[in-house]
Amino acid sequence: MLSRVALALLSINSAAVADNTVMEVIPLHNRPAAEIQVLLSPLLEANDRVVDNGAGLIVKTTPERLESLENIIKQLDTPVANLVVTVFQHSDKTAAELNAEAALAGSGQIIMHGMNADTRDVNNSRDAQVLRTLDGQPAYIKTGKLTPTQNSSQYGSYNGGISASSNTQILETSTGFAVTPRLSGQRVLIDIEPWTDQTDQNAGVNSQTMHTTLSAELGEWVEIAGSDNTGLQNKASIDSINQLIIKGSNIRLLIKVERMN
Repeated sequence: MLSRVALALLSINSAAVADNTVMEVIPLHNRPAAEIQVLLSPLLEANDRVVDNGAGLIVKTTPERLESLENIIKQLDTPVANLVVTVFQHSDKTAAELNAEAALAGSGQIIMHGMNADTRDVNNSRDAQVLRTLDGQPAYIKTGKLTPTQNSSQYGSYNGGISASSNTQILETSTGFAVTPRLSGQRVLIDIEPWTDQTDQNAGVNSQTMHTTLSAELGEWVEIAGSDNTGLQNKASIDSINQLIIKGSNIRLLIKVERMN
């Protein structure tokens, strides 16, 4: 029995012979073929065909269009970037202050040790978490706890009486957020999805979730929760995470995304 790819190959090969088109197998080196196929679909014309063969793409098109499609595929088949996500919790430092300090350090000017303005403290702070992820893949920050709950039940016995039993069930709940960075040139779109779990009276777990997106330069600190509600672009994002994560405390939650060297 012919495989799906083999059948598709026969189909587009027969079509190519019949309608003066050419067929080319274009290997891919970095991205999955299915991902490139989806990105390519809106750019195809009526007579173009693209089939995912696992290791590459089988393209059927006119001779005039082939080179153009090959160039587009090469541009889409870029290496997946390794990224570093730093999350910093602090009651005093703002994103603007951290960015100013980083610019000062990059200029070669002297930064006094022992002062709040030394951004090198961020990497050594117990309040900083450094996560590694790929472009478009989520990284998770969460805290959890185990809560024992008592379950009781009653049932009838063979002699008409009523018996009862109980057992202890351990429920796991967590609070946190997922960070998914997506590169766009020298900027990064940061999808943030906070959640919080709560136990209910029926020994179940209910979750509240939200979703927001911020935009920043690579290496730029942005505040995703805390008391800085002055930026209209970030206000909805900050408010949503305040409700779930910060819950009225004066702790600022800041984040930075960088390329891994």
